[in-house]
Order: sequence, then C-alpha cells, then structure tokens
Amino acid sequence: MSSAKTTHTAPAWRRPQVLAIAGVLVLALAAGGWFFFLRDASGAYCDDLQTWKEKSEETLAPDADLETSATFLAGSVERRLDGAEQFSKEGPDEIKADWKLFHERLLDVVEVFEKIGYDLTDSASVQKFAADLQSGALTEIDPALQTEAAEVQAKLADSESTDAVDAITKDAKDRCEIDLVLSTSTS
Repeated sequence: MSSAKTTHTAPAWRRPQVLAIAGVLVLALAAGGWFFFLRDASGAYCDDLQTWKEKSEETLAPDADLETSATFLAGSVERRLDGAEQFSKEGPDEIKADWKLFHERLLDVVEVFEKIGYDLTDSASVQKFAADLQSGALTEIDPALQTEAAEVQAKLADSESTDAVDAITKDAKDRCEIDLVLSTSTS
C-alpha cells in the first residue's frame, strides 16, 4: 500500500460527498465480506472466520492516495463477491439460505453501480466514480436508475437482510465463539 502524504487541502476524492457514497458502499459490502473465509462446520470454518475478522480489521492509512484507496476497495469488493457466492453454495446448512440472500444483496449493489457505469471490482472505474461524484457528473443519473438504487438501499435495511445478518452473527458466536460486527445499515 502506498503511504503518499496528502497536502493540507483534502483531495477531491476525500470531500464529504465522495466519502458519504463510499461509506454507504463499504457498509453494504462489509456485511457480506466475511463470507469469503467461511468453509464448513469443521474447525476450518472457525479458523477461516477468525482470519476474516483479522483481515476485515485492516484499514487504509489515513493518508492513502486515491489510486491506493481505489485498488483496496475494488479488491475488497471482488473478494466479498467471490466469497459470498462460494459460501452461499457451500456454507453450513443452517445458514446457507442467509448466505444466499446476502450474495443476492451484494450482487444488487454491484449491478446498480454497473448500470450507472461503474465496475466496483476495477480500481480505475472506482477512481472514475470518485472523480465523477466530486465533479457533480452523478447528478445526471437516469431517474429509473436512481429509483433502482433507492430500492437496493431499502433492501439492505429490510427485515429479511437484518434477519440474515443476525443469523450469521449468531452462528459465528455459537459455533466459533467469534464476535462479528456486521450491519446492512446504510445510515
């Protein structure tokens, strides 16, 4: 990771609008990120869950430049999607349906961004998103896509999603004695 220093003025990608959208995205995807490491009901499941927890606590340096930040976010999104897909198929039977729901929710988020014109698994596209957000170019999004994005955001906070988070969190605690802090809230 780059540790390039920023100047005294916050770069465009660090302005409140960019950070707000990035925060919503990170919260939405963080809820499903741990799926990548869960395997099965064996000891490997708990070992991998602990590894995920440690990995998920990694953060970027506060002075990371835009390129480093975009690369970090794109890689994180890709890992979360891959893991959610894998474990929606191979997870413990008791919570497999919860994993499947989370995978669908993650796909919904990524697909809305793709329809708007951004690939969240590509660092150059994430950088373009930040630049477009800062420049105001995102104010011209098709109203139908704005509606779809609002629907996806509502799904992230609905009872079905929160019930899935609760089931996954409870399972991690009961099965592995690991406290996960997950949320589908975007506020």
